[in-house]
Amino acid sequence: MGNRRCKIDRLGEVNKNSHGTLMKIIRYDGWEDIDVQFQDEFYYIKERQTYSNFKKGEIKNPYDRTVFGVGYVGVGEYKTKENGRFTIYYQQWKNMLLRCYVKAERHHAYENAKVCKEWLNFQVFAKWYDEHYYKIKESLQIDKDIKYSCNTIYSPQTCILIPQRINLMFTNKPNNRGLPNGIVRQGNGYLAKYNHECLGKFDTVEEAYHYQTKKKKEVIVELANEYKNIMPEYVYDIVVGYEFDIRNDKNYVA
Repeated sequence: MGNRRCKIDRLGEVNKNSHGTLMKIIRYDGWEDIDVQFQDEFYYIKERQTYSNFKKGEIKNPYDRTVFGVGYVGVGEYKTKENGRFTIYYQQWKNMLLRCYVKAERHHAYENAKVCKEWLNFQVFAKWYDEHYYKIKESLQIDKDIKYSCNTIYSPQTCILIPQRINLMFTNKPNNRGLPNGIVRQGNGYLAKYNHECLGKFDTVEEAYHYQTKKKKEVIVELANEYKNIMPEYVYDIVVGYEFDIRNDKNYVA
């Protein structure tokens, strides 16, 4: 009778785990067998836990935001580790969060970058990555602003997976000159350069930018053609269809 009273008394008991998430006992069948439900937006149930771990707060919630304070692993088929090594899904997901929520505080290049709500869940991101993955001899990178220029949100609607060599072609490092990269003031005009090649001197920065990015796009299309039979057709079309616009250049001051 005393043992039964002990079980009833512990039903509904609450405590917080080490991440501060409230949890509640919803089934108690002795010290070594309890079910706990987390009292957050997901109400995930962790079965067959021990009462001692419950009291010490050592029951892990897969929906706790343990990655940079924003990301959570969730519940699903995708693993963070296999054979003792982080999976490609987890590496890509964690690096994406790192850029947005750690490096953004120190690097202007990542300023304003955010991850959409659904991709804060590792399982959701990993499923998207798995469905869009294609095999190449170099690393694939997640790009957020080739499909939609100046986009700042990583999401399934805005991102593509792209070979690293191509992605580097779109890199636009910040400078303090008030001019796009590759454009320098010379006398009363502007000199346009691409990859150490001088493209000419022009009266306006806009004209110099036009010829500089025209050359750059020729190189991008040439490079994309090397991957035409490897990349999905829609990725190829996005890359070769990209149009440079000086109004979108973060270094340009009108």
